[in-house]
Amino acid sequence: MPFDKETAAKAGEKSSRKGKPNKTTDSLRKRVENILDDNWERLSDDIESLTPKERVDTIVKLLEYALPKLNRTEFKGSTSVEDYLKLTPKERMMKLKELKENINE
Repeated sequence: MPFDKETAAKAGEKSSRKGKPNKTTDSLRKRVENILDDNWERLSDDIESLTPKERVDTIVKLLEYALPKLNRTEFKGSTSVEDYLKLTPKERMMKLKELKENINE
């Protein structure tokens, strides 16, 4: 069956193209937000009742949902750590500026 304007439009509605929001994920995210909003006081009290170590662990786990994870970056330089240690402080600063410029490009 060839595509015409009508069938192409229907296929596009069902598409999972880049930039098109996932309805299931969006719905689930909203439900979780509602649960958290409705139970915020209780959750806050529960976290306060934990030991300091448990509290920090819980907060760190929750941060994963609030903040995006940073991508790991790989250093692809020709200079080894030993070579950096041989540089003068001024040379190190120049090398750092060079690396920052490369990252910003």
